[in-house]
Amino acid sequence: MPVSCLDSLPQNHVARRNFKSSAPHRWLSCFRRGFVIIKAALLNHLPLPQGAFFPEPWPTLTPQVHVSLVTLSTA
Repeated sequence: MPVSCLDSLPQNHVARRNFKSSAPHRWLSCFRRGFVIIKAALLNHLPLPQGAFFPEPWPTLTPQVHVSLVTLSTA
């Protein structure tokens, strides 16, 4: 639903709370965008575009993993 629909919701509605904390999402996935560009080039008889890979940066905070000691006894 468009963002403008949030205005009609009560202040304590769960959709309003979740929207504020959510990160912006892509309109198209990277794969789909590349596929559409290649398809458009082929349909318009244009040369295929040269792509480039620009990865997103790694998260700055890594989660802490706690591993407990597990021992196996042979009985």
